[in-house]
Amino acid sequence: MDSMVAATVEDNLATSSGYMGSEAISRSTRLDRRRDPLYNQLKMYAELYRALGWIHPTAKSSLNFTITLVGHQIAIAKQHYNPLLGETVLGISHPSHILKIKGDYNTRPFAFILKTMLETNFALSRDEMIVGPLSVNADLTQDAIPNVVELIRSIRESRDHIAAEMTRVAEDSSVQINTLKNYTRWPIAIMRDLGWTVKSIRFFQTDKTPFEVHELTELGREVAKRVSNSYDVRLDLIDTLPYEEKAAIAIDAHYRMLERTGFDLTSVYTSLELNEPALGRARTRIKVPAELPLLFSPFQSLSIGDIERIFPSSKSLFSEPVNKVRVNKTVVGRGTRDHLFVKPIWVPGSDENQDPLSSNLKEELQDYKYKYSTEKETAAAFAQSRVSDNQTQFYPLISSLFNLSGFGSDISRSGVNYQRWDGWVDLDGIKVPMEIKSPTEESTLSTKAIRQALENKIILLARGGLNTSSDSTTLIVGYKVPNERGEMSTLIDDIFEAFDIRIGVIELEVLVLLALRTITDNVAVDTDQLRALRGFLHV
Repeated sequence: MDSMVAATVEDNLATSSGYMGSEAISRSTRLDRRRDPLYNQLKMYAELYRALGWIHPTAKSSLNFTITLVGHQIAIAKQHYNPLLGETVLGISHPSHILKIKGDYNTRPFAFILKTMLETNFALSRDEMIVGPLSVNADLTQDAIPNVVELIRSIRESRDHIAAEMTRVAEDSSVQINTLKNYTRWPIAIMRDLGWTVKSIRFFQTDKTPFEVHELTELGREVAKRVSNSYDVRLDLIDTLPYEEKAAIAIDAHYRMLERTGFDLTSVYTSLELNEPALGRARTRIKVPAELPLLFSPFQSLSIGDIERIFPSSKSLFSEPVNKVRVNKTVVGRGTRDHLFVKPIWVPGSDENQDPLSSNLKEELQDYKYKYSTEKETAAAFAQSRVSDNQTQFYPLISSLFNLSGFGSDISRSGVNYQRWDGWVDLDGIKVPMEIKSPTEESTLSTKAIRQALENKIILLARGGLNTSSDSTTLIVGYKVPNERGEMSTLIDDIFEAFDIRIGVIELEVLVLLALRTITDNVAVDTDQLRALRGFLHV
């Protein structure tokens, strides 16, 4: 939980007492964690992510989490995550082994809302959701939909009818009406943002006064119809199956879900075919017609023990290259480069390496910091001010920023041919070479810089000239890394795979942030982490 707090505060996604950054955490932290505002905010996030199956509590602690396979796949999907988010929304069901709730419920709430909307002129108001589908204890009974539909039609008679029904539900549940309304904020927002619903207007039957509803879009109707035509597998059924058959249903359900959301399953078709016999036996045992697709999400229903056995841990899953995909062994269709985006490990800073010549730059950074509310804004503004720097201006700047960050650094002498590297950084006596690209040379770093950094390392190891080591990184420092880092990432991985050489990349804005953190909080990046950097330092 504390890591989640730190991550959101670091990216300015949460505040406390009107403050951001480390001050927000300081002002939020209480000895009694129940009264810690940020901690409680992130507990709410954690509950949502658990419900969606993206994280699971560990065996030892309910407040320590691991990211599940589907959680990694959400991250891999990047800006195309919406379809997979929609599938995990539909996967929420009660009861489950993952999320305990009070009360005796057997429901799949989002699916039931959509199925209800198909029968109520494709729309429900907020209050109709509350008194209708969200108040049902068991939604698979034969009369569940007819009873809710009849209720909705009756309360559309007048505003008084819906008000009376809301009062009854509030009294029966011992929950205030405003609290019941607050419960619908997330479901309504999710369906809207997934493109399933839009706001519309309906009219009460008696006085024809308008009321706001959430109406199914064409996409929403397609999803609702698919859900209605699927076989809803609940926990009471899945837990009656032998392990092999339970695993077969879990595997099929997960990968068919990925297929619906655009993941390429070509590489696992053979394995899915091998899964068919056990899947067929499972369907027969729980009496599921062969022609019906399954509505079931293993990461939102099964026990953690079953999930770990059927889908191995994410560490082993994501250490393999892209497209080496096997059912029950690794991810499908899309690989990840998450390991190349490295968050810094902060340690206490030290002034012993700082160059007195950097004092003017330190004052300049402090002046910028007074003008902007956050360190990220400060760093971005400072970087923008250097967009026209040439080599003569930019190279010494990079060296000075490393010095301000607590690391000895210098640039190579002009005209000395054997010093192919542009500069170096001293990391506990190991001098790491730098390939520096000024913004007038290359405003956005490219694969050319990677090839030159590799050449620097090879020449340095062959000819000497710096006290370095073969297992330490070779750095690229430039004005900006590209938005699409696919080619650079692939080449960094390929070089490491072929030559066991690490290449680290740092853009100006990130390096400024390192210096600001050292100046402001007297912390620095862990030397061992920086020396072993492979990929992009990502603050």
